[in-house]
Amino acid sequence: MGLSNFTNSNDDDDTSGNGPGGPTIPGLPPMSNITGSLSGVEDMLINYNERFKNADPALFRDPLIAQTISVLIGKNKPNPLLVGPAGVGKTRIVEEIARSIANQSPLIPPRLAKSTIYELPLSNLVAGAGVVGALEERLAMLVDFATAKDNDAILFIDEIHLLQDSHDPVYKKVSQILKPALARGDMRLIGATTMNEAKSFDDDPAFQRRFSRLVVDELTREQTVSVLFAARPSYIAHYRNQVSISDDVLTKLAVIADENSRASSHRPDNALTLLDRAMADAVVQRSTTLAKAIAAGNTAAAQAIQSVPNVSLGEAKLRSVAIRLMTGLATKEPFDEARVLRELGRIKGQEEIVEELLDALRRDDLAVFPRKKPLAWMFAGASGVGKSEVAKIISDALTYQPPIMLNMGEYSTQWDGSRIVGAGPGYIGSNSDKELPFDTLESNPYRVIMLDEFEKAHRDIQRLFLTALDEGWMRMASGKVIDFSKTIIIATTNAARESVNKNPVGFSATAAPHRVTRQELTKALQEHFEPELLGRFSKLIAFAPLTRETYGEILVASYERERERILLSDPATAALIPVPIDDDLLAQTVQETYLVDQGARPAEQAARQLIEDTVIAARFAPALATVSVAVAQTDDELEEDEALVDA
Repeated sequence: MGLSNFTNSNDDDDTSGNGPGGPTIPGLPPMSNITGSLSGVEDMLINYNERFKNADPALFRDPLIAQTISVLIGKNKPNPLLVGPAGVGKTRIVEEIARSIANQSPLIPPRLAKSTIYELPLSNLVAGAGVVGALEERLAMLVDFATAKDNDAILFIDEIHLLQDSHDPVYKKVSQILKPALARGDMRLIGATTMNEAKSFDDDPAFQRRFSRLVVDELTREQTVSVLFAARPSYIAHYRNQVSISDDVLTKLAVIADENSRASSHRPDNALTLLDRAMADAVVQRSTTLAKAIAAGNTAAAQAIQSVPNVSLGEAKLRSVAIRLMTGLATKEPFDEARVLRELGRIKGQEEIVEELLDALRRDDLAVFPRKKPLAWMFAGASGVGKSEVAKIISDALTYQPPIMLNMGEYSTQWDGSRIVGAGPGYIGSNSDKELPFDTLESNPYRVIMLDEFEKAHRDIQRLFLTALDEGWMRMASGKVIDFSKTIIIATTNAARESVNKNPVGFSATAAPHRVTRQELTKALQEHFEPELLGRFSKLIAFAPLTRETYGEILVASYERERERILLSDPATAALIPVPIDDDLLAQTVQETYLVDQGARPAEQAARQLIEDTVIAARFAPALATVSVAVAQTDDELEEDEALVDA
């Protein structure tokens, strides 16, 4: 059954091109004339029977293993295609079949009892095949080997979707050469790919129909715990008994992995990866601590470390490693309530809203219920009432960074979605390396996202955010999944301001505002947003229009803030700016600049103009007075001259 038996002495006598050595590829020499013979095939393949004959049995995959075996012993198209999310164990199924064959398991039917499963890494196949005809020669050898009945070989190609990569003619050529052997059933091939990447098979129906698709689903959390218990001894042995983990902590590990994994990670791989990384981290940390103690000459500390035979992993260690796996070096800034409250205190006329948002942030910081989706708020109200300013303040106070801001008025057509998720395969820009708005979340998921004037976006663009708001992830056109679960998404809208501001439901520009309920606001916004989209926002908040008195307070605050800025750079000029503003001047300015529909937007410009007017009056009033006197004297002299002339 070895590789040396893949041809026999009668191969040269067969002239049909379909002898034991397999079909002859047109334009290529027969197998007996190919140089390099067996060594090339040996270098390309990995014998799974040998590699995994002593592996641990796979758990909870008996039905899928049985389905895969039934496809392999079929008369026509004995080629299973394992499709499922990354990390669910597609390759593990192939490894288990190879282990069962190697150990002569009674579950293996006689048709497969003498088979050998070989993995074909595509990189091994194409590496060094730059010479014209070299790839075709390797493929001819491979096909002859895989179709020889004496070898009873089964090939396994992981990431098989690469063969349908239309942008790589080398891989495309491989699929075209493999098609004839796959169609006749002369060659058995197992493929594995993800759900999204399997879509590439749709572009080549002739290649697709040669496979039988089998869906590999994700294990449950309870099943994952059982997998962890089964895998624990091998991990402990790998780290030479330097690390241990108790049953209770191992049970919690599956929960921690689920809570802190990216949307693209799946069970059981996320839990096994966390176990592996946590053990490795504990070993490295122990070695580092020991080295520091020795370097510092602290013999007692070094002996104490060496006296402990192994490190026991705790829940806190698992959580810290899990967070690092998800976020890299990015960490969530501690919630400084005093700072947030101080910054939000600049917002005038929205005190109830500020308190409501503070309460939501306090509850999120408690982390009693770990969230798998973002905090999602929609701020509604007239222009200039503080919606965008609140979002910016929250971002700066929580993350010390500006928000990821999308002006949704720029996404008014359905085609603008490519600027958010990228261009789909085959479209212009699909191969572009241009950074997309949410790429930064991969390096730091703790960000505030601001969707400004959300109502102006096309309905299809709004729908792009449904999954992000509800499930905590968004799939890019490239297939990459972006995690939104640690973000805060704030959408602002001016929609429905007329109905929201209408009495008795709405507000009055002169009286104290009525607080609009979520039910009232939802009813008003349904004319502009789909109900399922509104339902995905945990908070719908109506911002009250600014009263004249509140506008005056904002103008004063802006005036004083600008004066403080000038004081730092130009104290002499600041000395000319009186504080506080004269009451009559303030009342006159408010009367001239307040517009209920524009909110606080005119206040900053009005404050600057007040300052400029004051400085101009202080600096140039004496000169103007001198000029006025000179002009008056000149006028008197002219009158005298005219009187003399008349006389």
